[in-house]
Amino acid sequence: MVVIPRTPTQQQLDASNLYADLLEEAKGRISSIDAAINGRLGLPATLAREYSYLQIRMLCDLIALGCLIAHGDIAATHTVKLQGAWSADKIIRRLERLHANFYPHPIRSSITPGHVHVDRLESGFLTKGELLKLYNKCGDVLHRGSLKDLLATTQQIQLPNFADIAEWTNKIITLLNHHHIASVDNLSHFICMLKRAESGDHAAVAIALSPLAT
Repeated sequence: MVVIPRTPTQQQLDASNLYADLLEEAKGRISSIDAAINGRLGLPATLAREYSYLQIRMLCDLIALGCLIAHGDIAATHTVKLQGAWSADKIIRRLERLHANFYPHPIRSSITPGHVHVDRLESGFLTKGELLKLYNKCGDVLHRGSLKDLLATTQQIQLPNFADIAEWTNKIITLLNHHHIASVDNLSHFICMLKRAESGDHAAVAIALSPLAT
């Protein structure tokens, strides 16, 4: 048996750089949510909630677009239908039909001399099913509602409560903080970090390729 090492293609390198840019954008949006719910943007509570859910919706879009970028080796992702898709739920459902394991999976790695050990996290992150539910919830929050809803609203002043926003944001952070995306043939892998200390806390994406055996 002959083992043939592989090097990343230009398409993979371009995709990894674009994916890292999306992670940088996600970092900024996550920081702005923290500022909003902790009063640093000077917004009233109602507006802080709306602003935060807008950012969460944008984060869902970024996750979906990132998946589309990471799986650019699948020919069907270059169709006009997918290239023009902008809503997270539509992208997710179409990708699911092309590659059952397309969604990012959070990992935890430990490095010792000459060895890297990787464990998959199994809870605490935003799952694919939760992303779809959350995306719909954001749509509900970001509408003012019907006249019936308006007339039924009490005038009682409620204390601001951002527990739900913090929970969703933490799930997104756990998903993106350190994660892995496998190609449809399971031979190419993106290893992604939201913040890499060695890179000044910038996002980083590494490409791991399994060798071919003949």
